Amino acid sequence: MCLLLFVLFYGANSQSFGNPARGLEWSPSQQQQQQQQQQQVAPSSMPTNEVARLRGLYLDAVRDSIVGVHLATPTVEARMLNNLTHRPFDATKRAPGNDWPAYGVSMIGQLRMDNLRTLLEDVLAKGVLGSFVECGVWRGGASIFAKAVFTAHGAARDVHLVDSFQGLPPNTTAEDILGWSKWDYLRFHKGYFRYALPTWRAQDKSPIAVLRLDGDMYESTMDELYNLWDAVSPGGYVIIDDWSIKVCRKAITEFFSRNNLDYKITQIDDNGAWFQKTGSGPIDHDWYQQFNNSRTSDDVQTDGS
Repeated sequence: MCLLLFVLFYGANSQSFGNPARGLEWSPSQQQQQQQQQQQVAPSSMPTNEVARLRGLYLDAVRDSIVGVHLATPTVEARMLNNLTHRPFDATKRAPGNDWPAYGVSMIGQLRMDNLRTLLEDVLAKGVLGSFVECGVWRGGASIFAKAVFTAHGAARDVHLVDSFQGLPPNTTAEDILGWSKWDYLRFHKGYFRYALPTWRAQDKSPIAVLRLDGDMYESTMDELYNLWDAVSPGGYVIIDDWSIKVCRKAITEFFSRNNLDYKITQIDDNGAWFQKTGSGPIDHDWYQQFNNSRTSDDVQTDGS
């Protein structure tokens, strides 16, 4: 699995394989190099439709590996306070992401993965500037898939993962319940959105082509939107993984209303949705500053900064 993730992130032809510090350096002989050159098929000799077909087969295989379809991994039914129960694999639940794969690295299912690929390929085809950003990554499957899409298309674009690696923050407003912070997840980058996002964006002003929101909570969704909205390129996309969660939906609709935004939100499955940012305009950052001033500092005490 570790080698698979390495290849997905760096590509099989990455120079990192030749780094002696990794113990993977290998230099073919001159005869081997000549044989490889003779056997190599020039990219121009392969029909475009065949390239697209092979790319599709590769990305389908990556998708199904990430969500645990290839191995038909069992379902984990999660409850508050980490009360977990294993159930047999159910393809009808795995496709729309209505279960948690015990050994997969993403819980968003095949439909939301396919949507992610469609939006990424659209921004690549149209030349929309920017990277892929995921806020709330669980085990990182969606970001791994995004990197695989970029690699398959030969696109040199960054993938950013933002997460606390220690679960959701304690609620700092009355909009969210305390129970959110009791869920146990595997994490990547450390830092609650309230602190990690402005710190990151203060150092990196690069544009975002596709933004994936997976913060669950009202305040986390507000943190994502107000810190990252201006960076999303016109023509780029915003994916809302938690559209089915009432407080998340409330944050999105309030953000739209407060900033006079009118975008069509398209449902992906029972949980996720997406929309396209088609223009740019001023955002009421003063409201967000007031919102932050009204919040408690309980999350600072949990080492989330």
